[in-house]
Amino acid sequence: MDELNLYELGKLAQKGNNLAMLKIIDCKKKMIKRYSFGDEDRYQYIILKIIEGIKNYKF
Repeated sequence: MDELNLYELGKLAQKGNNLAMLKIIDCKKKMIKRYSFGDEDRYQYIILKIIEGIKNYKF
């Protein structure tokens, strides 16, 4: 699972692969930190919304 793009990781994460979900979040960590503006609650909320979005997305 080393050379997977975000689309393939998303499909795996939607099927329940927790490692794929962690890789997606790790890949987007800089963006999440930038838009959370240093607020830990907002940071966790953004991660929660990313997880919900991946689970509801039609691949």
